[in-house]
Amino acid sequence: MSFSAAEFPPPLSLIAIFAIIIVYMLICYLVLDLIDQQQGDPNDETSRMDAARGSGLSVEELQEISCFYLKGQANYSTCAICLDGLVDAELCRSFPACNHMFHAQCIDPWLAKKPTCPTCRTPFSPRFSFLK
Repeated sequence: MSFSAAEFPPPLSLIAIFAIIIVYMLICYLVLDLIDQQQGDPNDETSRMDAARGSGLSVEELQEISCFYLKGQANYSTCAICLDGLVDAELCRSFPACNHMFHAQCIDPWLAKKPTCPTCRTPFSPRFSFLK
């Protein structure tokens, strides 16, 4: 007793359709997972530090970054966050690892979210001061 494709009983053809759908969904999942793994480099130091921290800097770490008023350095640099020039008598911060300067009111919210320099993506590394 042999069956042709047109003579399959209805329950067997439904099982075959469901099996095809499940295999298709499994293949799609595997392909998307492979694409996601290729886009995120787990060896990247910045992504590892972000994952370890979970978010940006704490209040204590933020206070370790030097805060100063510019004097005699009009139009010395541009804040990479707001794209405005740094002018005399503005409160600024200098990122410790790379010494890029930003407006304090611009860099503080950035560092609360991401512990990297907005200009060069250098990760934050606190300076240890032995002269406290």
